[in-house]
Amino acid sequence: MIEIFPSKLAGGPLEVHQTAERMTLEQWLRVKVPSFESREAPPISISVNGCRVPPACWPEFRFRPEDQVSIYIEPAGGELVIAAVTLQAAVKFVTALFMPKMPSLPSQNATQGEKLAEATAKGNQIKINSPIREIAGRRKVYPDYLLPLHRYFQAGAPRAQWAEMLLCIGKGKHQINASEIQVGDTPIISLGDDAEYAIYQPGADLSAEPAAVWWHSATEVGSTSSGTAGLELRATYEVDPVPEASAYLLSGDTITIPAGAGEFPAGWESGMIVRVEAQYPYTVTGGGATQNVIEGPLEQLAPFPGMVLEIVGASAGYYVVDTYTPPTTFPEAPAQMTLVHLEGQDVTSLQTGSVSMGIGYAGLRYRITAASTTAISVERLNDVGGPDPSTWPGFAELTTTTAVLTLDASTQEGDWAGPFAACPAGETTQQIEWDVFFPGGLIRIGTKGQLIHRSVTVEMQYRDMAAAGAWTSVSKIYNERSMDQLGFTETVALPYAMRPEVRMRRIGAKSTDPNIQDTAQWYGLRAKLAGPTSYAGVTTIAVRVRGGQRLAAQSEQLVSVIATRMLPVHSGGVWSAEVPTRGIAPWVAHVAHSIGYTDDDLDLDELDRLDAIWSARGDYFDAAVDAVGTVKESINDALLAGFAELTIDRGRIRPARDEPRTTFEHLYTPQNMTEGLSRQFSAMQPDDYDGVDVEYVDGITHQKETVECRLPGDIGRRVEKLKLEGVTDRTRAWRIGMRQRLAQRHRRWRYSWGTPMDAWNSGYLSYCAVGDDVPGYGQSALLLSYAPITGGYLLEPSEPFDWSAGGAHVVALRRPDGTLSGPYTATRVDDYRLTIPTLDFVPDTSWSIEPPHLLFGPVARWSYPVLITGISPSGEDGAQVEAMNYDPRIYTYDDASPPA
Repeated sequence: MIEIFPSKLAGGPLEVHQTAERMTLEQWLRVKVPSFESREAPPISISVNGCRVPPACWPEFRFRPEDQVSIYIEPAGGELVIAAVTLQAAVKFVTALFMPKMPSLPSQNATQGEKLAEATAKGNQIKINSPIREIAGRRKVYPDYLLPLHRYFQAGAPRAQWAEMLLCIGKGKHQINASEIQVGDTPIISLGDDAEYAIYQPGADLSAEPAAVWWHSATEVGSTSSGTAGLELRATYEVDPVPEASAYLLSGDTITIPAGAGEFPAGWESGMIVRVEAQYPYTVTGGGATQNVIEGPLEQLAPFPGMVLEIVGASAGYYVVDTYTPPTTFPEAPAQMTLVHLEGQDVTSLQTGSVSMGIGYAGLRYRITAASTTAISVERLNDVGGPDPSTWPGFAELTTTTAVLTLDASTQEGDWAGPFAACPAGETTQQIEWDVFFPGGLIRIGTKGQLIHRSVTVEMQYRDMAAAGAWTSVSKIYNERSMDQLGFTETVALPYAMRPEVRMRRIGAKSTDPNIQDTAQWYGLRAKLAGPTSYAGVTTIAVRVRGGQRLAAQSEQLVSVIATRMLPVHSGGVWSAEVPTRGIAPWVAHVAHSIGYTDDDLDLDELDRLDAIWSARGDYFDAAVDAVGTVKESINDALLAGFAELTIDRGRIRPARDEPRTTFEHLYTPQNMTEGLSRQFSAMQPDDYDGVDVEYVDGITHQKETVECRLPGDIGRRVEKLKLEGVTDRTRAWRIGMRQRLAQRHRRWRYSWGTPMDAWNSGYLSYCAVGDDVPGYGQSALLLSYAPITGGYLLEPSEPFDWSAGGAHVVALRRPDGTLSGPYTATRVDDYRLTIPTLDFVPDTSWSIEPPHLLFGPVARWSYPVLITGISPSGEDGAQVEAMNYDPRIYTYDDASPPA
């Protein structure tokens, strides 16, 4: 059962959850809290069966459905997270993962040394299981971590801390100028020798790049909740190896000393190894010519054939499990086990009858996971001292006065800092690093104010966690004369690949003399892991920066680059090599190609036409795409920067640009309508928008900016808000906003009609002329005949035309393919005949095919100019069409500039 509490104060849980299977703590958190990410200091703590589980163990610590799991929301910033804050809200605070710690500002007290200038880098994120960024055009980005940040103190310069990082700029190739790589707001080239960088193209070999080394930092070592930069090192002392206790209670993974029966020695702590000899009642049968059989509470051993055992009490010695039979209920039978000697012979000489034996892995060793003076929690170690690979069910419940508990000789000293695992479970290393930090400097001040050297010796010990054998010691002597903060990074090569556990202490106690500063802290522990030596498909940058006068520790140091994407460009019918480009068309083609579309799936002619327009106008798409989205969204974001939209035309991707038009594409009249033209007008309302605000990321400030788009007379009482992706120029953001504002005002007509198959000639945003039978507007007819005459052509319509409106009239003809010819100036001959000055096709009036359609009327009202917005099937041989009015005023501000 999992219970979630608002705090550790008295009170009931906020939530209660049940599980039906065994799982790790991290697995459960990830299932219940999708935003969960591992972090150094999570805002929650977890206890299982009353024992706190460190955050570093959450990925491996498994709990059972019957275990009691308690999750507490921890205090944040000195104030309790109130009960209204749920667990999911609490674990969203993951953005500080791998973010460097902000040191406090230097003190104004002149008697103290200067604070160490830490090398930090904030803003660059770890994005596990997130999309890799793709840059379109030119954009400022904060590259993401490929490996954990590596900090260390420079040898010979203990006041200089370096930070190395390997960052991913994005997919593909990029052009990056040295002057556009920044730490904070400072170009990296301005930092001189205090910063270095190297850019690697996709797939480049990084085996010689120091920043490409994977250094795993142990989260248990570092800054503490009490405000220190590291774990304070103390001198160790001898711990009593045997408790003074007259009785013990064993149950599960816990050993308790009952009240009044004694207590565990002070100094017993997590990580120590204890030998537990606890004898249980067993029955032994057989012997002589047959193999002995042991019956009793064997389930607590989780035995298996080949398991190396030690028995204390009756028949003490070392054995190997031969067979094991679990207990049964029907019929009822106890668990049974047979043994063989280490040499392989059957065991036949055990003491038979009812006996007391303590049985366990050879060595009977257990690692303490939590300790107090009244109880300890343990985990079982195997016969070679490594973690138990099986699922240990824990001790069967037993109260005994004969049990013997003894600390292993390797862990009989207290006040060590650690031991801590240097690398995660399942990983091994052959090199470790650790940092020793002196927060108050290292100095002795003489009676006359003279500065005198002070020495401190620090001992680091490591051993293989899998063997839990003897410790290997490495001692370092630090001798300095400085009141400034000092840091030292040490490295040691291990004799073989292992998962080391590391502990540390100082030799000799810290001085209590106020004239001596020698506080030592364990600042960091890192293990070198095997990492990639190249990254296919992405551009990477290695950055190395140093703290100091050029890079203030209290500044927000954000490693950023302004990168221009390199993509193939279509020109002259062929694709070029990858070149830096901000163009809309290359990005649209790249997105389509990236999911498997080929050139045959793209309307390259239209894309080329629009590319020329966009380039001439300076319309670009500059975006950083790092979130999950669809191909349609990505392409439409880019096309919007050029007043266009994505459409599919006869199976091909085709951009449709809303732009000024002068030539009609198709003609629709009652002659080819199956349903009459319907017109709907939306009148202006008091609550209509009277302004547009456009939010965009400015290409100069690289911050979100808002530009107001207003027509003369607009007050801005109700404003539509637009968010543009990839538009980084204020003028172009304003133009898009003004286009939208004009559309709000002038696009107020909607049209619909039905046709046979004719409508499938048109596409999205096709510019068409539409007619109906409303008097005073255009008239439609069929062309019965035509004849060339001097100065033009004589046309004979199937209907008499009405010339009563006076003034100039025009007529348009429909070609056989449905496109519009004209309109032409019409001159009346009589009610059934008219002339036009020219004609661009030869009409077929033989009735072998449908004759041309005519649309006639006054020059200002002969048709309704529309833009097609939708075509849908109607039955098996028809189509329904929707359109909006075309109004040239929409494009008034396309080339204008915003007011200052």
